[in-house]
Order: sequence, then C-alpha cells, then structure tokens
Amino acid sequence: MKSKKAALMLTSLAAALAVQVAEAQNSRAPANPPRAPAVSYTHVGVRYMFQDLDQFSCDQDGINLYGSLDIQHGWFAKASYTDVSGSRGCGSSSVTAGGGYHMRFDSRMDLYATVSFESISPDGSGSDSGLVLTGGARGFLTPELEAGLELYHSTTFDGNTAINGFLGYWITPEIAITGDLGLGSDVKTLAIGARLNF
Repeated sequence: MKSKKAALMLTSLAAALAVQVAEAQNSRAPANPPRAPAVSYTHVGVRYMFQDLDQFSCDQDGINLYGSLDIQHGWFAKASYTDVSGSRGCGSSSVTAGGGYHMRFDSRMDLYATVSFESISPDGSGSDSGLVLTGGARGFLTPELEAGLELYHSTTFDGNTAINGFLGYWITPEIAITGDLGLGSDVKTLAIGARLNF
C-alpha cells in the first residue's frame, strides 16, 4: 500500500513539474513568429545592363540609375535614367518617372503595382514616349537573399511585354549586390549592380 502511495505521489510530482517546465518555455517563446526583413521602397541603385533588341537585331549595353521613395500608406514614387549604346547604330537614353502601391502579402512577401511615364530617345532617330505598367511580388527567401518577379509592359514604340526577375544579396542591412533578368517580346536584358537602402 505504501509503495502504491509513493508511486502515486511521484507520478503527481512529475506531472506538476512537467506542467511548470512547459509554462516556463511558453513564457519565453515570442508572442508572434519572427518576420522576414521588410522590403524597402526607399532606395537608390545602379546597374550595368546588357540588352538584346530582337526588332533591330543588335546588342547594346550601358548604365541604369534608379531610385524609389516610400511616401505613406503603401504609396511610393520611383524614377530611373538609362543610357546604353551598341552595335549597328543601336543605343538610346531614356527617363521614366511614376509611382505605385505596395501591400504586405505575408510575413515574407510584398505585392505591388506601378505605372510610369517613359520617354526614350534612340541615337540617331526620333524619340517616343508612353506608359510602363508593372505588377509583381518581392520578398526575402532568407534574411540576406531578396527575390522578386514581375510582369512588365511598355507602350513605347511598338511595345514590349516582359517577365522580369530580380535577386539581391544583402551584405549589410543597407547594401545589396543585385542581379536582374528580363525576358521580353522585343528586348532581353541582363543586369548586375548594387542597391542602397535608406
């Protein structure tokens, strides 16, 4: 009888201890799971671009400067300047300016859409202007690796529709090495560069 009482007391004591340990662990656990780093819409960047223009059967390369400014409540402004030159008389300079809206989709990803005005001045021929529409997703695969995918359409000249992919490796929270790939109906683009967050 005594051995049964002792076993019962030991069992009750072990159960009570297990409950105390579980409560202590729960009290130390964060109330919410950790979120991935936030995607920044206030930044500047520079890229060196390599482009293949199917319509003109020529290659061109050059620099692209771009920036974005987060305004408030998901709205942001953006602008860019590109200057490229190439074979067979290819080459142009272009300016785009516009804005967009972003929203948090989950703990890792943002969804966004933009509309911009674009003006392109080809070397040695007439210029044209039009609208650029984009929509896509950006987020962090790891705390250091950001990725994005967007659908892009430009109405300038004969128009170009593309799928663009982006990778950024953040060597610090403010500085990233970037890579871009665009596969378009008339233009294919590969770019490498750097981005600075503010």
